[in-house]
Amino acid sequence: MKLIVKINLIVALLFIGAGVGTAQAQFFGFSVDTAVDYTVAPGKVTGGTIGIIHPIGFVPNFGYTQVKFMEEAADISSNVQLNSDVTITSYNVFFNIPFPVVAVSLGAGLGEAKVESTLTGYGNKPSVSKPLVEGFTRVGLPFWNFIEFHLGIHAIKVSSKIDRGKAWSSIDANVDSVDTDKDYTGTLTTVGLQFAF
Repeated sequence: MKLIVKINLIVALLFIGAGVGTAQAQFFGFSVDTAVDYTVAPGKVTGGTIGIIHPIGFVPNFGYTQVKFMEEAADISSNVQLNSDVTITSYNVFFNIPFPVVAVSLGAGLGEAKVESTLTGYGNKPSVSKPLVEGFTRVGLPFWNFIEFHLGIHAIKVSSKIDRGKAWSSIDANVDSVDTDKDYTGTLTTVGLQFAF
């Protein structure tokens, strides 16, 4: 009889212990993603996204997106080139939506696309910027209770085309003869991890 009571007590303690372990809420966490591809970037992209997460329902989590890449050089004349650095930034909010096997996040943000250009022979770097909106989803695979691997797709819509040669057209008349307008609207792909404590 005493053995049965002891076994029941051990089982009850294990059950309570497991319940306490499960009931510990995720109070704080963060996600870090790296940019893999941006559809309008001619080459490699750098940057990514970061986010702060919490367990409070109906209160959004907050994040930041920044992506940088170099635009292809535009030949203005035989020995003059227009080179551009593009930076896309966005402040966003997102919600984590619980699903049985995967973790899904939906979010939106506002920011700007900024293009800084240099012209061969000149040291200054004027910039042109346009506002943008961002909408994104992340699908993740949770491991244990505190880590998640996820893939993110960010649709970024820049308000209008950016003329990266505009600041230089008054300095070199040949800039006007080259098409320097570009629409930087595109899709950003990211991969990353989310950690919860």
